[in-house]
Amino acid sequence: MSLKPVLKEPFEEVLPDLFRYHGDCCAVYVLRWDDRALLIDLGSGAVLDDLPRLGIRRVDSVTLTHAHRDQCQGADRLDRAGVPLHLPRAAEDFVRPEKRRDFRLATPLLRAYPGDGFEPPRPMSHALFDVQPGQTVRFGPFLLDVHPAPGHTGHQVAYLWWKDPHHVLFCGDEIHSPGKIHEPYHLETDHYTGTGARRAADSLRSLRMLCPNVLCPSHGPVFRGDTWPVFLETEDALERLGRLKDSIFPGCGPDQRLIRPWGTQLTRLTDHLLLWANSYFLLADEGGALMVDCGNAFTETLWDDFARESGGRRVEVVLITHIHCDHLEEVGNLRRVFPEAQVWVHENLAAVVEKPSAFRRPWLARERLRVDRALREADTVRWREYELTAHFYPGQTDLHACYEAHVDGHHVLFSGDNFYPAQQWGGMGGLCGLNGGNPRRGWRKSIQLVMDIRPEWMLCAHTHPFLYRRDHFEKALAWTEETARQMEALAPDGNLERHHDPHWTGLFPYVQQARAGEDFHVMAALHNTCAQTRNASVALVVPADWLCTPEICTAEVPPDGEARLAFTVRAPRSASGRHLLALDVLYDGVYLGEKAECYVDVDPFWPPFLIPAG
Repeated sequence: MSLKPVLKEPFEEVLPDLFRYHGDCCAVYVLRWDDRALLIDLGSGAVLDDLPRLGIRRVDSVTLTHAHRDQCQGADRLDRAGVPLHLPRAAEDFVRPEKRRDFRLATPLLRAYPGDGFEPPRPMSHALFDVQPGQTVRFGPFLLDVHPAPGHTGHQVAYLWWKDPHHVLFCGDEIHSPGKIHEPYHLETDHYTGTGARRAADSLRSLRMLCPNVLCPSHGPVFRGDTWPVFLETEDALERLGRLKDSIFPGCGPDQRLIRPWGTQLTRLTDHLLLWANSYFLLADEGGALMVDCGNAFTETLWDDFARESGGRRVEVVLITHIHCDHLEEVGNLRRVFPEAQVWVHENLAAVVEKPSAFRRPWLARERLRVDRALREADTVRWREYELTAHFYPGQTDLHACYEAHVDGHHVLFSGDNFYPAQQWGGMGGLCGLNGGNPRRGWRKSIQLVMDIRPEWMLCAHTHPFLYRRDHFEKALAWTEETARQMEALAPDGNLERHHDPHWTGLFPYVQQARAGEDFHVMAALHNTCAQTRNASVALVVPADWLCTPEICTAEVPPDGEARLAFTVRAPRSASGRHLLALDVLYDGVYLGEKAECYVDVDPFWPPFLIPAG
């Protein structure tokens, strides 16, 4: 059952024999030659049912600007109809299951950031990867020149049709409208700089030089006329965002470091505080040590050095600042040396630490950890002679905590990856939607928290502890508002959370195991990022021979609230291997297509490291 609404007039005539099909999850452009057609992008495939309105009896082929799900989720219909589907050659690693990271690892985000890996399509066995820049796509009288357009995603291309006086550019999601970009979270090619925004600006600059006078975007209206200022406005907006993402302390610095970075050498900061690689050791007079973060591979000499510097103390507690693998992945090895070591985390992090594959976050750890103690927000706990206060601390990721303490007369904050000296990585761990970063709801909260705590020392990770300076954090507080306004300016509807946050829809668990022929469950979550109640209808897209109930779920989502909708799924007994499931979304009357994904590993397939011993 399709969620796409039926439109009385689904086609807009752009030029004679060029039409835009709207109301689908992306715009589909139809080039008509007698009773035949070439389609640029496909969406849900619903356009195939409406083509007879244009007198079209046959589709010769479909060529894509890029391979995100909203461009090609109807690909199965082409396969059944024998219509060839042409994709950019550079999209092959993104589409073919045997090449895709998300089909090979325990979780698609294992120990990595996906780069251009947002919203991969369901497998398409019949796809042809034969489109590349410099080629010309020929269809009857239409000659389409292929140009690189690596903004929205690295493999995207644009098609230019010259028919004087019209120079028509099919630009994919390179631009939405003047100064606007569809879902700018796709531009986050890394998690800590504005590189992706600058790449998008550079890509627009190259397209501007083609001097099109008709812009046909995948999302957004057709634009006719002088496009030069349209490109310039959007390039400038992207470059401003890129600069803002580069540094949380713009114009500040350098900050005073407590030590020079020493790599993996164990270093003493005070009588009771040691620094090693990505970790700190807090030593108790009564004996015992507390370790803050544990993600670096242990060197051969570390424990000999630690025994000497600590007076033979044993690690009793590991305190984890956030969920990334480089802060917790070595706990298992630590427990081989110190079996009694407990894991303590802020309560907001516990679920992800215990079952990382269930969540869609980057840099996930390979193995789950047992949490021995979940620390409640703002609670002060005692370990030996020290009092530690746990604080929720969203910034680099929304699953981040910090821990306040007093050590050898110094008021310190074990602060993880949020802040660094202004001269180090721009002073921050990055603003990234996939990490759950948000300038107002995340960073502002943590900046204000630091300013309220007023620590003497910021004990951040990666060997960069530094002295706290209030004036720098005041500058960072202003940065949050400037950055939020710039992100809102780029969003087509001005809604930061809708267009910069890939988590506004989600499926849980993100990866799970299931047995063929037995029921399993998937939960959909939808966040309303608006100030008014929104109506949503969703369907879980599963392979053709699977069972899923209910077929469609509906909900009223309250302002700034969330709806959770449950599905029961059963794979046939013949099923095996990894399968991608997607969430089809109709949101307040607008069909968005397959906006979220999750993965199911069906027996007898097991990733090698999950095969039970023996």
